[in-house]
Amino acid sequence: MSKFLIALLTVFCFNTIAAELASHNMTQEVLLDKIEKAADPKGVCKTWKTLIMKMKMSVPMQKIEISTTIMAKFPDKTKTIANVPGMTKVIEVLNGNKSWTETVGLGIQMKSGRQLAFAKFKAKRANPTLKLTEIYEKVTLDPALYQFGKYKCYKLICSTPKELKIKPEEFYIDNKEFLPRWHISSEFSEMGVIPVKSEFLKYKTFKGAKIPMLVNNHMMGIKMIVEIISVTPNAKIADSEFALPKDK
Repeated sequence: MSKFLIALLTVFCFNTIAAELASHNMTQEVLLDKIEKAADPKGVCKTWKTLIMKMKMSVPMQKIEISTTIMAKFPDKTKTIANVPGMTKVIEVLNGNKSWTETVGLGIQMKSGRQLAFAKFKAKRANPTLKLTEIYEKVTLDPALYQFGKYKCYKLICSTPKELKIKPEEFYIDNKEFLPRWHISSEFSEMGVIPVKSEFLKYKTFKGAKIPMLVNNHMMGIKMIVEIISVTPNAKIADSEFALPKDK
């Protein structure tokens, strides 16, 4: 479940990591198993074929609030609808091998090359039926613990597909509850590839799985706060939601 939410909530300065602590004797195999059981003890997420998530995103520095709906139909269909008050609506879609951004009133921009590769990877990363070892090219457990505020964390280093040409992603998992507390990734934007650091807060059990209801994303000195409003698994979603307009 953790990888699924990380993929959906990471859309767009973070506290300095304390010095490396003493080495641990945790094995990678055991840790990965504990992560899966901590976030999704009954394996409910593996039964999710679709999902609709509603959230509120805010950027305090710029006093912006964004109402967002995310629809996913696994394994390879996603749609994000973002509404900014006083501005236009932006829709991003992945439908199998095609992906595009639609700015309402301004037209559609098709994705290709590296940008398309990013869209496909994020959809794969969002698939709740896949394990971390099935999503990433390689997963490696760091031999040390790291301090994040009150948490001592294991560090997982996850290599992404070569065509993305980005650094490996990092997951920081607390050593008590085995839940993700921080995630460091790279996201594709109009400015190119930028680092995004996400902090996961206020975990609650929802439909049998633990979900961070509040996420702080940090990007280029800007903080974006994500609050989850609702999560609806196995909702009916028509394929037409992911259809490219006929004139394209």
